[in-house]
Amino acid sequence: MTKKSLTSLALIALFAIAGSTQAQSVRLVVGPDSKLWIEGGSNLHDWSCRASSIEAAIEVDDAFIKATTVSATSLKKVQVKVPVRNLKCGNGKMDNNLYKALKADDAPEISYILGTFDVVPGATTDSFAVKAVGALTVAGTERTVNMDVTAARLPDGGIRAEGAVPLLMTDFGVKPPTALLGTLRTDNKITVKFSLLVGPQTLSAAVASERR
Repeated sequence: MTKKSLTSLALIALFAIAGSTQAQSVRLVVGPDSKLWIEGGSNLHDWSCRASSIEAAIEVDDAFIKATTVSATSLKKVQVKVPVRNLKCGNGKMDNNLYKALKADDAPEISYILGTFDVVPGATTDSFAVKAVGALTVAGTERTVNMDVTAARLPDGGIRAEGAVPLLMTDFGVKPPTALLGTLRTDNKITVKFSLLVGPQTLSAAVASERR
């Protein structure tokens, strides 16, 4: 398989891991260096909470296996899930306030389902940008979100994709947390950021599997 084919395969895979078991589907897992975190602020200080693990899923049709370029028509389904209690802020009380605000007991997962995406003109075999539209569910409330994703080939042959999504907590029915008897008030606006990595070993294994 050509370098261009590997790059196209990795770009799609970076959006998800773990999903469909139907025939003719392609599954890749992101590496342990992948990250997803939330950044926000308050009247006292900025804060950040990082996911300790990420789950995701991708399904593509068999036409994608033979393609040498990224094709939206081949992409069937993409899902990403983050257990709420896997978000860690470095402070136990802040963690608990976050879980309460996100209604972790009633809605234990944050999920994202990709609806559509377009490759931005100017993509090369080593770097590309995507405009994605999908459904994000937080605290049991679903909203449509837009995000820009950039991806690039690494020196070792792996692929890394990065992006950021600004959100308002109140759009999902989440009341910004407070602490210290209301002295600390969290800002409504947050930004979800991610950096996903598919390593060269994963790509090689997927290519070998398709050849068998």
